[in-house]
Amino acid sequence: MEVKLLRVTEEGLALVADAARVSGLSSMRGAEAIVKLITDNDYSSVLEHICFTFDIEGISVALSRELLEHRIASHTARSTRYNGEEEFEYYVPGRLSSNEEAMRIYREAMKSANEAYVRLRGLGIGKEEARYVLPMALHTHYIVTMNVRSLINFFMLRLCVRASPEMRELAMRMYKICVREYPVIFSSIWCRGFTSGVCPENKARPAECPFRGIISNKQVVKREFETEARRIIEKELAKSA
Repeated sequence: MEVKLLRVTEEGLALVADAARVSGLSSMRGAEAIVKLITDNDYSSVLEHICFTFDIEGISVALSRELLEHRIASHTARSTRYNGEEEFEYYVPGRLSSNEEAMRIYREAMKSANEAYVRLRGLGIGKEEARYVLPMALHTHYIVTMNVRSLINFFMLRLCVRASPEMRELAMRMYKICVREYPVIFSSIWCRGFTSGVCPENKARPAECPFRGIISNKQVVKREFETEARRIIEKELAKSA
């Protein structure tokens, strides 16, 4: 996998600060202080003015499908309709590499798909039809543009240890680029538990989560105040009756 930054909004802190001042933030604050306030308090709409464009190579088609779930972004992928895949490369899940028999079966499946594709093309079948025998592991080339607000959401979801390994690796590489470009924004961002101070994964939270000992589950925190908070909600509802 290779991730490169193609383009990023220049002087983005000043741009975001100017936008925030339009909304009413004091002009006495500096740009960095304004952006930190916005990030810490999740006033994130103005962060959309900063955009990153990434060039991503060597990811699987399966992963590219997951990327499409992040809809507030611009997506461009290598087309198997117009590009030949006679000697395609593919992703190997890490958990398979330690099992010799599993690796044998996996590589045989990739070889079989490759041979079927080549044979179909040799019969004069077009790329558009032959591509249906290609596996989800097939490597693809991807360009994605995301604004900072969408990137924060992406990192909160995909830096979690429960994310698929390939997706988490991609998120890590993108995160390193983002924190290098705009540390004042991204240094306070990680998974949802870290960013929000409470983990919403609850019982699904795995043992390997590095924050288990210091960040509480959402269910535990909510249970502590829920009864009293429900009384307050009922009073508020009664006021509006």
